[in-house]
Amino acid sequence: MNPQELIDNLNEVFLGDFFTYIDILGKGSFGIVVAAYSSSLNKVVAIKITQYFEQENESSLLQECSHPNIVKLYKVLIANNRVYLIMEKLVGITLDVLMKSSVLNETLIRNIMLQILNALVFLHRKGIIHRDLKPENIFICDNYYVKLIDLGLGYQMFSRAFIGQQVGTPYYIAPEVINQQEQSQLVDIFSLGIIFYQLINNSLHPLWQNGYTKKDYYKAISSEFQIQYPSKMSEMAKDFVQNTVTFQSINRMTAEQCLEHPWILGEQRKSHPITNREIKLRYSFTEKFNNIVKALWILKNIKDQCSDNIYYMKTQASDEINELDDEDEIQQPLSSRIHTEQMIPSGNDRQYRLHRHTTRIDRKPSIKLMKTTSHQDLTQLKNKLQTSKKLLTHLNLAQRLSDNFLIAKVNSTKKISSPNLLPIISPGKHKTSSFNFRQQ
Repeated sequence: MNPQELIDNLNEVFLGDFFTYIDILGKGSFGIVVAAYSSSLNKVVAIKITQYFEQENESSLLQECSHPNIVKLYKVLIANNRVYLIMEKLVGITLDVLMKSSVLNETLIRNIMLQILNALVFLHRKGIIHRDLKPENIFICDNYYVKLIDLGLGYQMFSRAFIGQQVGTPYYIAPEVINQQEQSQLVDIFSLGIIFYQLINNSLHPLWQNGYTKKDYYKAISSEFQIQYPSKMSEMAKDFVQNTVTFQSINRMTAEQCLEHPWILGEQRKSHPITNREIKLRYSFTEKFNNIVKALWILKNIKDQCSDNIYYMKTQASDEINELDDEDEIQQPLSSRIHTEQMIPSGNDRQYRLHRHTTRIDRKPSIKLMKTTSHQDLTQLKNKLQTSKKLLTHLNLAQRLSDNFLIAKVNSTKKISSPNLLPIISPGKHKTSSFNFRQQ
């Protein structure tokens, strides 16, 4: 069925909307796109016609996407097992035609990239992946206004990531799609980095080489790869590619991070790292963490080796230390008493001996013990000094009493031994005592 007949059939079903066929805008495996005049909208529109089961996905996604940089969808009509997407008709050329026809300066490239990123940020925040981002699906309107088109291969995620089939254009497909790994919004970032490289280098592809087949290209990007940069590329332009066209998706910038990149902002240097890879390289988190683990392992080994050589000493009430490092040391006494005397003068020209016993430890301990004087020790020492003073006072008093007693005893002895003082007893007189006994 030709395009005009398709429009006529649509008019027969929907009598309220009349579409007048104008021209064919494009054909493909997906279906056909025609230009038609809509009497209800009073403007020329683009109608994408395809089979129902093929176009249901794009219609549902476009209904959620209302953004200045995404093609506008007016309505979706279904008739005769076909889907009619009534969209705005864009005037201009696609990006691939623009790159081949002219050399783009840096200011224009930056303007185009900004608009593409704005559209991607909007899609990614809604969980939508374009999955077929390429110059043919980027439309450049008048005044270089950018519109993303063709969300036919788009996918809206309802979880963190998914594993889908291999879809997309080989030139711009991401490695995780080839390797059947989890796919996320970072699939579009890989494609964006290749498009940026082509914009800077006159459509030159960073990974595709002359003579490559599709199989060769898939093999090249299915593992780690290296990109050759022309000498004319600026450092920030290279940095943008390095952080988008990477094998590991985790090392890529997000769409929002791309908007903060120095090249997009027109800056000549990067003030701070953006991606996880850059943070790891700048601060060497992995290396520092490994060094910490090694240091802890060494400390643990040292502790295990020295645990057998640590001496545990216990305190008891006696002066001796009962724990030995070696049994052979029992042959020598652990400690010996040292007797010292100190003469303390008294007030009556006498001296008293103060006996003090100290303990000397013969063996040298492996760990030096130091005694710290506490408040309790000072209080006990003060009480001992006060007791000593009282004792000396009592000793002086006792000494004085003893001296007086001796003097008095000597004087009494002298008086008794004197012959004149002895009593005279007469032999002729005897004093008798009488006792009275009671008879029982």
